[in-house]
Amino acid sequence: MNKEIHKLVWLALPIVVVAMPYIARMISLDTDQFIYGETGIIENLTVIFLFTAIVACLCFLFTKKRIQFPGFRVWMVIFLLGAIYYAGEEMSWGQHFFGWGTPASWTEFNDQQETNLHNTAAIFDQIPRTLLSLAALIGGVIIPIYRKFKNHIPNKASMFDWLLPTYVCLPAAFLSLLVSWHEKFYKLFDVNMPIVLDIRAGETKECLLALFMMMYALSIWYRNRNVNS
Repeated sequence: MNKEIHKLVWLALPIVVVAMPYIARMISLDTDQFIYGETGIIENLTVIFLFTAIVACLCFLFTKKRIQFPGFRVWMVIFLLGAIYYAGEEMSWGQHFFGWGTPASWTEFNDQQETNLHNTAAIFDQIPRTLLSLAALIGGVIIPIYRKFKNHIPNKASMFDWLLPTYVCLPAAFLSLLVSWHEKFYKLFDVNMPIVLDIRAGETKECLLALFMMMYALSIWYRNRNVNS
């Protein structure tokens, strides 16, 4: 189970996601719709990452050659449902692509008049995002660093070595926590932020969290596929 996805995937992709908004802002100040619009690059990348995670989960769940641990399949089903919810909410369950109207009754509850749940109450938005951010901090950053420090050798007979994120999740998880530092810094000292740094870090963070989920799902699928290789 030591075989992992290629470095160009787990290392390069997070760097590209973080760098792209800054590069676009330096090229032109009028890039918000192109980068952050409902069908912009960041939004589309978020959905692509989540759909990749969904496919990886399905490939793992429906393969005949699968690691067998009590409860692990249940966990992967829960993760799959979470990825489906995240992807569906991100594209308002297809509204952003197909352009259907929002029922009048729904606009009373949704503060952005979209067919999704995360704009209706904190339990569907801030709470899941906070939990995912904690998962990125603990599972995506602290645990891989701790295991590296302890020279941990993965054991295919250990459920925790399958369950816990590996080092391939670290870049996406770390950058998702770091990407909004500058916004918090300028807000803390109540000073105006340079326009070149105004990259809507929240949208970029959501994209990186989706990438973190994709890396996690791909890692499990790929290691399981090569467990006896």
